[in-house]
Amino acid sequence: MDKNNKLLKIFTVPQQFPCGPQSSCCGPIGLTEEEVNSLVESVKKVFDGDIVVLNLLEPQIQKNNREVVSLVASLGWGCLPIISLDSKIVSVGKPSSDKELEDVLKSNR
Repeated sequence: MDKNNKLLKIFTVPQQFPCGPQSSCCGPIGLTEEEVNSLVESVKKVFDGDIVVLNLLEPQIQKNNREVVSLVASLGWGCLPIISLDSKIVSVGKPSSDKELEDVLKSNR
């Protein structure tokens, strides 16, 4: 992909356990630092533009990204990470593989 001022945003929250780490009602939400780093490395394989990781718990991020906030409000925190390419949402939820993520990014050039 040519750089051409392309911007890819990864929206997530730091991993947390809303009901406690040993709770049986739900699992963790968000991504660990290792998961974020792995996701960024996967994206770099097919994307030459700028990549930013944004924490959706920050009020300014929420204010400037209403479409992403609406998705989380509708689908719940489990829909993270959300990836946008030049303000177009191209991926919701954890990709099942690097190949899937690469295909999504290539198809949205």
